[in-house]
Amino acid sequence: MDIRSIPFLKNNSSFEFIDEGFSVDEKWCVDQTYLVRISPNGNRERLDLQANLINAANENDLHIPLVHEVGIHNDKPYMILDYIQGENGRVILPKLSKEVQYRIGQQVGQTLYKMHQIPAPVSYSSWDHRWISKVERLLPRFEDIATGNRQYQMVARFVMNHLHLIEGRPNCVQHYDFHPGNILIHEEQFTGLIDMQKITYADPINEFYKMEYFNVPISRSYSCGVLDGYHENNGIPDSFWELHRLYAAIHIMSAEVWANEIALDQQERFKIYTDFTINQFDDFNLLIPKWYMKED
Repeated sequence: MDIRSIPFLKNNSSFEFIDEGFSVDEKWCVDQTYLVRISPNGNRERLDLQANLINAANENDLHIPLVHEVGIHNDKPYMILDYIQGENGRVILPKLSKEVQYRIGQQVGQTLYKMHQIPAPVSYSSWDHRWISKVERLLPRFEDIATGNRQYQMVARFVMNHLHLIEGRPNCVQHYDFHPGNILIHEEQFTGLIDMQKITYADPINEFYKMEYFNVPISRSYSCGVLDGYHENNGIPDSFWELHRLYAAIHIMSAEVWANEIALDQQERFKIYTDFTINQFDDFNLLIPKWYMKED
């Protein structure tokens, strides 16, 4: 697809292909001003929904890019957003001091908090109905994987014994794929939250379900900063930890089913993350995971 022929870009001159990330989308940087995402497996209606949620979040925080246009060109849907300068957080965070990592985490947490202030329409399907159904679909598949594994069996029991905690939980705008690879950092400052293809309505605390898998292993200081910034440094209530612990356990079930049924080449990698998560919660006997503590 020749993006130079998209009318919106007719006055632009520099088109740089971006060859990074895990998405199947084709990405271009245009004049260091716009990011063009071409979605070969997407559809216009879905991109329109994404754009509406992204722009609502952008009104609350400019770390979230503005969507300028959604369209179809040469039979492929595309989205044109602000291009945000910065380096991938997964790459750059380990190179920074712990103090800077923590500060960036606080900045990111504040952005997530602002995003989560946007409620879903009243007509949107309830969160507890959707997630109880999800767990019920996952459970028998996970139990097959857990056969002979005491810790995995314990995870399943823990989830079923605590699933009532999600009853009545709210729906709000959520990034839904939060990890360091989806933040940008420039000159030791957080500059943008990106890759919003999964943006949706969900329980705000569910945003952090990947903390033990993909955030903490990159930077514990950053991860602590995210949660402190999200709570405006006022202390984190037990009610948050109760839900986070439940979502972390549900994510173990989901990740292990995915690794064992679809991404077979990821089984060993995900088992490391799963074992780490179980250890951090001491077989889910701890309310607050071991990684969350102030460092010297």
